[in-house]
Amino acid sequence: MRRIICRRELVTDDARYAGEPPGPDTREVQPLAQFIAVLGAGQMPGPGAAIMIAPADELEALAAHLALVSLIVVDFPKIGEGRGYSHARMLRQRYRYAGELRARGALKRDQLFFLARCGFDSFDLDPAEDLQAALAAFNDFSVAYQDGSDAVVAVRRRAAAS
Repeated sequence: MRRIICRRELVTDDARYAGEPPGPDTREVQPLAQFIAVLGAGQMPGPGAAIMIAPADELEALAAHLALVSLIVVDFPKIGEGRGYSHARMLRQRYRYAGELRARGALKRDQLFFLARCGFDSFDLDPAEDLQAALAAFNDFSVAYQDGSDAVVAVRRRAAAS
């Protein structure tokens, strides 16, 4: 079974992606387009739907249906792809999505702090990454210059509180 980081702990992944065989106690992650097509056909997805957002996907069609979704996986298919950071910020701040938000793909330990600042709370890193060592990345920085979706205090708010 695949291991991921979820809420700063190592856990066994219960998600099943396209092309993976079904297993016990796994939930299928379907592409956003498929999820929207099911809704458009008048069908309701099962409780706790799990969807995958690709870099070029538009989130507006999903906004009205976020209550049906318990897991959103944002795909980072290659190094240097940054649109997933924007997707996470929009989901957390504009659309107030409160469910699990997972970053998946060509991701390295060095990106964890920044991904968490954007609102991700679970991480399916590149298979070459040492997940135990990657947990330390959340503590790489204690201060940030910009506001985020996490609890790290921005420098300007820290200075104003002094």
